[in-house]
Amino acid sequence: ARTIAFLVYGAIYQGMAQEFIYNHLYPLWFGTESTVAVVLKKVFFDLLIQTTLVTLPIAYLTKAAIYRHSPQQGLGRYWHDIWENGLLTKYFLLWGPVQCITFSIVPEHLRVSFIAVVSFFWLIVLSTVSARPQGNSTEKVSVAKETVLPEDDSSLVNER
Repeated sequence: ARTIAFLVYGAIYQGMAQEFIYNHLYPLWFGTESTVAVVLKKVFFDLLIQTTLVTLPIAYLTKAAIYRHSPQQGLGRYWHDIWENGLLTKYFLLWGPVQCITFSIVPEHLRVSFIAVVSFFWLIVLSTVSARPQGNSTEKVSVAKETVLPEDDSSLVNER
């Protein structure tokens, strides 16, 4: 089921949505130049806004839906992986340099393909991070002051 989750996420979001976002919206919002200033605007927006508020939450929500868990459980796992497993640090270390290359060197019509190749390796990392057990069964992960995901809910992250 974990493989299906990442295939669905990859096809719908990384394929179709990112083509529209990177090749249609980013040029409107930031321009089409490959100057250092424009590239850095695109990279910082991608990492700090799009990734943290759209890209990764969609991945966790997709996985939760496939495992028939609530959206709150999916987002609870996302929050846990940020704070306990260094998810955003790993993401920024890989995708910061990659997106600098994407927006400065890679031709617009090849950007999604380039990102897809790198994403293959990123999804291995993401799958490993999101498959880690969450600790002992007495702790809870809280989102918006509501306890949503027991620490021992390994069915969300491990195939049975």
